Amino acid sequence: MDPRSRLVMLVISALLAACSFGYQARGTLSDVAGELRGKGYPANRGGGAFVLSDSDGRLICDGKTSAATAFPNPGNCAGERGEGLARCSDGREVPLRWEAISCRSWKGSGIDAQGNRLEFRVERR
Repeated sequence: MDPRSRLVMLVISALLAACSFGYQARGTLSDVAGELRGKGYPANRGGGAFVLSDSDGRLICDGKTSAATAFPNPGNCAGERGEGLARCSDGREVPLRWEAISCRSWKGSGIDAQGNRLEFRVERR
């Protein structure tokens, strides 16, 4: 195998290994009993996406968060902040605000039109 092919294989292997680590998402919604669980999908510039569902899988909330708009600690992800929106299978929409805990985790919250609070956290397993 020539050096160029080896480099390509090494890069592909590294990317696949990185993708094998998942991000878990957990949250609560004030009018839903129990914890919501799911997966998170970080973005390169902060924020990302997550999917949460109740234990029965009846309620599913799909959240999308924008790239960071505030960078209080240049060179350190902690404290980066942004906004987003979660849409749930029952029709509710929840405007969100999020904040980075580290470069591998973020948390956020929002309140729907009926005053129900969604709180969530996304972190690497």
